Amino acid sequence: MRVGICTNIDLLNDAHAAGFDCAELGAYALLPDEDESAFAPVRDTILASPIPVEAFSSFLPPECKVTGPDVDLIAVAKRMDTVLRRASEVGAEVVVFGSGGARRFPDGFPVDVAWKQLEDAARMAAETASRYGVTIAMEPLFSRACNILNTVEEGIAFVDRVSHPNCRLLADLYHMAEENEPFSSITATGDRLAHIHIPTPDVFDGKTGANYDFAGFIGALKEAGYQGRVSVEDNNRILADNQPPMTSAYRAVRERIESLVRE
Repeated sequence: MRVGICTNIDLLNDAHAAGFDCAELGAYALLPDEDESAFAPVRDTILASPIPVEAFSSFLPPECKVTGPDVDLIAVAKRMDTVLRRASEVGAEVVVFGSGGARRFPDGFPVDVAWKQLEDAARMAAETASRYGVTIAMEPLFSRACNILNTVEEGIAFVDRVSHPNCRLLADLYHMAEENEPFSSITATGDRLAHIHIPTPDVFDGKTGANYDFAGFIGALKEAGYQGRVSVEDNNRILADNQPPMTSAYRAVRERIESLVRE
């Protein structure tokens, strides 16, 4: 497995110096609301980075709804095309479809309709992604963050319904722990996994947080035959108090995750 870090453009050099294999940025870095002249210097910066940016998250903003009564498919399609095209232009291979705000449907809205809307949106994303050589990784989010697609088990059934080679699945230890989902869900994924998120390990003195079962999670990935990217995502805010340069902090995180991967 290759170990990456969710970061921002200003910290790509730090991520490289810390020894990460790759980086993951938020899709907002691609300036999807701006024209091509605004994006051009961003594209040049990412392509010149010493560490490859291989994934993007935060696919759709909350106002770009894909479920509920106010879905504007023309606007959704335009946003998807811009993000996926620009992600491809900077060398990314995966775009994570978490986007809890865009996915959340209002109370009282028919659940079965919301599922069908999300399925249609995922299929549209996958079809667009296929034109640019990108894979969509559907991310199950814990129920506090979103009221649809909350577990890896649900994700397996979902990507099977979408049934498109460019729509695959993400597993995130942070969200699985919040939902008390067993790691047996990971071993059942087969070849559906396209990307992994993992919270920041507690590697700093004085930091406390949830006692995540990193070893069990990585062991399940190995049992599932997963050999792709694992992106550290600081949802648990272990890195939040650190100030740039982040090289030393990033290195400590990378060394801890790599030690678990090697076990």
